[in-house]
Amino acid sequence: MNSLSLNGFLNASVLNSVSTLKDRIAASAQEATSGLQSDLVGHLKGRIDQALLSDQAIKENTAEQARIDLRNIRLDITDNTLTSLRDLTEGLTLEMQSAMGVSDQPRQNAVATEAKEALTEALSRLNVRHGERFLFSGDATATPPFADADALLLDLTNIGITATDEADFAAQVQAYFDDPVGGFQTTFYQGTQTASDPDAVLANQAGFAEMFQGLAILALSNTSENQPFARAGTPALDQALSRLEGARTALVDIQAGVGIRQTSLQDQQAVLSREETLLAAAFLDLAGKDQYEAATELRELEANLEASYLLTSRLSNLSLLNYLR
Repeated sequence: MNSLSLNGFLNASVLNSVSTLKDRIAASAQEATSGLQSDLVGHLKGRIDQALLSDQAIKENTAEQARIDLRNIRLDITDNTLTSLRDLTEGLTLEMQSAMGVSDQPRQNAVATEAKEALTEALSRLNVRHGERFLFSGDATATPPFADADALLLDLTNIGITATDEADFAAQVQAYFDDPVGGFQTTFYQGTQTASDPDAVLANQAGFAEMFQGLAILALSNTSENQPFARAGTPALDQALSRLEGARTALVDIQAGVGIRQTSLQDQQAVLSREETLLAAAFLDLAGKDQYEAATELRELEANLEASYLLTSRLSNLSLLNYLR
């Protein structure tokens, strides 16, 4: 074999070694970054099934934690909404009773205006969404649970037109809100009557109906509304004041139920977090790679690669000189 052929053989051998080094460098870099074996099958051999099962358990754990996070977000929004409803209605009953006690009509009208604003805001807040999902509509998640305040006040105004007297108006209003086939459940509320989501709070519950009844009748008690059947001293307004206070108590009970579910989810999350730690440790025992060791190996391989490149360069120069001779 002449010197040119020998150099060609050496060049090919070095280039093959360079290719192998590059593959090993890529694998070591991956291991140094991920902390996992790059060739899991080769490393584990007969234990690969065990590693795959462990990895699947980790993925399922992560997915379950993500679902719980989503539920927690929705429950937080629900809880905040309920708190805001109680804040909106705080003090209205006492303010109206005080104004009525001294026959202060301007003050009564001011409270009625405040009640109408609270009604508008309460309906808006119960139409809250998380993403594209309305939270208080039950399974009708693409539909807001309520129309605006004007629609509700129009329904009650129409009742006042057909009512024969104060007592009849009060009875019809109560039926509107309490009867399962009354207007509140069948026309004003747009959601479903039940929910498949155990975390859902339905806005057709009695507590919400009582709140809307109280706020709506207070709003109609304003002299500018021309609804004498809702004025001070009428059965409808007395009933509205009583129901508004009852609604506030009911909202506390509903919110307590939300709090219980939040606590339950926190407990589940804690269990899943501990399980995740154990699963990750078990998986690393099978598939882990010491990152410091991998980094050290990577530096050695890179040094070998540089040396191979230098040798290739020298062989190329030597081949050219032999050719020129």
